[in-house]
Amino acid sequence: MKKLLFLSIMLQVSFLQAQDWSFELGTNYVYANPTSGMGHVIDRGHGVGINAGMLTPDQRFAVGIDFSYAQYGRDKSRQVYTFDDGSTANMDVIVSNNFGSVMAYGKMNLVTAGTFRPYVFTKVGYTFFSTNLNIYDPDDFDHCEPVESDVLYNDRTFTGAIGAGLRFDIAAIFQKLEKGKFYVDASIHSTHGGQVRYMNSDATAHTNGGNHDSDQVLASFLNTQTQIVHRHHVGNLYKSRMQMTELRFGVSMQLSK
Repeated sequence: MKKLLFLSIMLQVSFLQAQDWSFELGTNYVYANPTSGMGHVIDRGHGVGINAGMLTPDQRFAVGIDFSYAQYGRDKSRQVYTFDDGSTANMDVIVSNNFGSVMAYGKMNLVTAGTFRPYVFTKVGYTFFSTNLNIYDPDDFDHCEPVESDVLYNDRTFTGAIGAGLRFDIAAIFQKLEKGKFYVDASIHSTHGGQVRYMNSDATAHTNGGNHDSDQVLASFLNTQTQIVHRHHVGNLYKSRMQMTELRFGVSMQLSK
């Protein structure tokens, strides 16, 4: 089995070398706007995306991998934290809600030459939601290293997306650059997936009908007056189908062999 897998990989590499494929890389800012039931709980998300792929010799089609990561909720409070030796201190407690995706994409360039190059694409993969707890020393102004960190909850779902974009050849402005190498890239993505559970620290102002689960997300802290450890409520879990529209804006480059 291993020999067959190795032989398959070698054949694919040899095919790509023989076909003279070129490569594309891109990075962009991601604005995520959840829709339908998810939109009742999550207002918006902000993050980054990275993609890398290969283009056919005629530059009409491309296949590759797309990664994205965004934060959609954040709550900061001051709580009394108990160290392992029994001592206590006020600490900054930050609960952040994030999602990320890993997806394979196929893209068709509608125009392969000129200043403006529109394209359409489709993607399939997984989207991951997580709620993270980080406790920082207030004197650590840049929050370089947490005193403690934990993943309070995470979930994932299979997702697919379709979309369209437009690339602008920067050589049209900076004429010293080679044409067809560097682009300003803008795109819109419509993403849909299965049921997923997630939390939002900022959900209070946005929950107008989201499917609220009975489970609550809690963290333990010490009350210095009573010396009783209490469970601090940091949010509720929600459940809905993955539905989101993303706007992306960034730069990309194309590398020939």
